[in-house]
Amino acid sequence: MRPGQAARLSRVLVGCHPRRWRERYGEELLDVLDQHQASARTVLNLAASAVSTHLDPAYRMEGFSMTRLRRAALISAALAAPFVLFAAFFLYGMWPEHWQPTTDDALGAVAFSPHGAILVTAFGESGDGVDVLWDVTNLSRPRRLSQFEGGEPTALSPDGHTVATIAFSGRPALWNVANPRRPVKIATLPCCDGNLLWGEAFSPDGQILAAAYYDQIYLWDVADPARPRLLRTLDAAVTSPPQAAVGNSLAVPFSPQDIAFSPDGGILASATGTDQVTLWNVTEPAHASRIAAIGGAGDFIQAFTFSARGNLLAAVTWRGTVLVYSLADPARPVRTATVRGLLARARYPGGSSQPDQPTCTTCGPASYAVAFSPDGHTLTVVVAREETAPNDAGRDTAFAWHVTGSGALGAVTVAARDVADSQPFLAPGGRTVLGGPLESSAWHAWALP
Repeated sequence: MRPGQAARLSRVLVGCHPRRWRERYGEELLDVLDQHQASARTVLNLAASAVSTHLDPAYRMEGFSMTRLRRAALISAALAAPFVLFAAFFLYGMWPEHWQPTTDDALGAVAFSPHGAILVTAFGESGDGVDVLWDVTNLSRPRRLSQFEGGEPTALSPDGHTVATIAFSGRPALWNVANPRRPVKIATLPCCDGNLLWGEAFSPDGQILAAAYYDQIYLWDVADPARPRLLRTLDAAVTSPPQAAVGNSLAVPFSPQDIAFSPDGGILASATGTDQVTLWNVTEPAHASRIAAIGGAGDFIQAFTFSARGNLLAAVTWRGTVLVYSLADPARPVRTATVRGLLARARYPGGSSQPDQPTCTTCGPASYAVAFSPDGHTLTVVVAREETAPNDAGRDTAFAWHVTGSGALGAVTVAARDVADSQPFLAPGGRTVLGGPLESSAWHAWALP
């Protein structure tokens, strides 16, 4: 049952309750339906409620005793139970998905609308993940608009009307958020069951959605989001990294910033290999092809970004090395800057610097955010690092370099804030950092000086 159908049927069922019940509870319940996504479960619950209240003498008599009310409730429950069981059995096949919103997962993805008024935050993954829409016209006073099934990864179309996220099944899902108070699921993309969906990105014109998996990237025509068409599948196999590289784990440490389109939409960049970013020519998405593989860092690429002109690509690695490449000839990227030892240079509470290796054996060295300023003259990298010693404290440290026209990095400035984030993000413009606690569906923002 589609969310839009469930919402309409739910409102009809509210009107099917007895008049006295509607006078007491109807308006309040309609407000709840306006603020939450209705589902098949909502419809079933309201149907059972309507039957139960019609059978309940409390809503048909002016006066009644508590004894009679208890007796009526027992009779109503007994009469309604067969209906509920039958409906549950009959409709079970209509519920291929079951969503339980997360309550303690950390912030996993962030997406801004181009005009900056709408923000999407994603918590958790498929099954219990949540996407939340916010009015951030005033970022210091965000207003929650709605939430719906989703989680990491999440992307927002350039026109701000479509959110690409992940469904309970683990497949990409498209939601219409033109009315941000009433999101409606419009499509689930039929591919790759059982394979990990780790990244999604819209092209600058909003016509193409790239959905990245462990070994493939699917390019979808989403000009009509309700009728997506698969255009091309790219072979983006990732080789297994050395065990020592990721703390005795063979999992590749993908991040939310591991796939992106160039500003003109002609190039798609994605993390592939143990230390590579692959560039794809997507000028004609149905005939997309590999242009080049940027490698040689000897470390996993954890986040990257294009400059506004698309002539530079900046990346940061798993252990804190910043790399800048010139894409004057995309087929032959040229490294123009390298800055090592970012983790050791990050400052933490107490003023002490940190070693290159983490102090705990189960956590990664850091999470990163990276962005160019709109004019391309500044590159900002934010470092958020898990630590268990000496006091479980944390700090986001932001490094900002002047960028020359050739792609070289000049003087650096450093800013920090004492906060323990799971994953930092940079808002458009690169001057505001967003993050969230490690075990809480919450987020905060702070402005760089």
